Amino acid sequence: MTKLIRSFLLPFILLAILFQSLYAEEGVFAETSSRSKSLFVSLESSPQKVYIGQVFSVKVKAIVAKSKVDALSNTFSEGSNVVVLNPQVMWESAGSNTYYATFLFKVTSKNASMPRLSVSLIQNQEALESEIIGLSLPSVVQLKSDPLFCNVIAQSFNVNKYKTTTFDAKNVIVVLEIETSGANLQDFKLGGIAKSGIDSYSQTANGEKIYYYAIIPNYQREFEFTYFDLPSNKFQKITLPVIIESDEVSTQLGLNPKESIFEFYKTIAYGVFAFVFFVILLKKRRWYYLLPVLIFTALFFLDKNPLNKVKLKANSALMILPTERSTVFFTNDKMLDVERLGDRDNYIKILLPDGKIGWTQRENITQN
Repeated sequence: MTKLIRSFLLPFILLAILFQSLYAEEGVFAETSSRSKSLFVSLESSPQKVYIGQVFSVKVKAIVAKSKVDALSNTFSEGSNVVVLNPQVMWESAGSNTYYATFLFKVTSKNASMPRLSVSLIQNQEALESEIIGLSLPSVVQLKSDPLFCNVIAQSFNVNKYKTTTFDAKNVIVVLEIETSGANLQDFKLGGIAKSGIDSYSQTANGEKIYYYAIIPNYQREFEFTYFDLPSNKFQKITLPVIIESDEVSTQLGLNPKESIFEFYKTIAYGVFAFVFFVILLKKRRWYYLLPVLIFTALFFLDKNPLNKVKLKANSALMILPTERSTVFFTNDKMLDVERLGDRDNYIKILLPDGKIGWTQRENITQN
């Protein structure tokens, strides 16, 4: 009897299990359908070969199967010896729910590995969906050694202008304005120079720009260095003649006007004219000759600029250029008697007792 009941119920039990399984699968399918994939990320372009230190780009494509998207956000996992220069670059729409982003990288060693990129779909400040893609490392090449190499690898490299001026009795300062595209310009550095560096850095519409300064011996006749040119795939040499320029205060750096030969002869001329008219005054006994004597005597003493003798407050910073982020090359520990040579905006150009010339903020200067 029991066997009969079991044989009778068994088909019904199996049928119930089958329906339950089908219902569960339908539920999973429905849930999966309600969460269908909306974000598709792929690698669009990447270089095959890069040099250590070179800035290179990787273009990524994202297709979003949603009509309303607030933003796409990026997160990079940690790579090895690879720097992501613009991790939060904005995605640009190309229409048809397609977006592109170009990421810039720099490899610092041959033993490197690229980070993984996670792209998230953002709506109402929440991540609705994310996708992770791997980025392949290009073939990494080490450049050959070059003692003049400035560490810059560039698509284009241009020295817009440069200036050489007196720094002190034994040295001159060379300031270069350099503009590049597709380059690691912030790595610009030269060896064999006692004091040098990037004074200011800025990004331009097509690349980067720096002001670089180097203090070199005044007997050096050429200033030269090399950079690696990507279009020609070889080192290019830059040679600049070291010519000390006489300059006006309106430019960023200038010679000490007191060292000008013209200034020297002008001062002598004032003294000579004052003496000549004084002798005429004594001989002619005409008092109207006193007027030119007084005028040239006043010009002689004014040319010595006693009014430009000022004091530099203690702990004042002296900078290479009259800019907010310029390099500080000297800080005095006590008040100094200095000479004011000129001014520009909120900065005063001064001559230190040891002959060095630099810029300081107006608030650091007091009158005698």
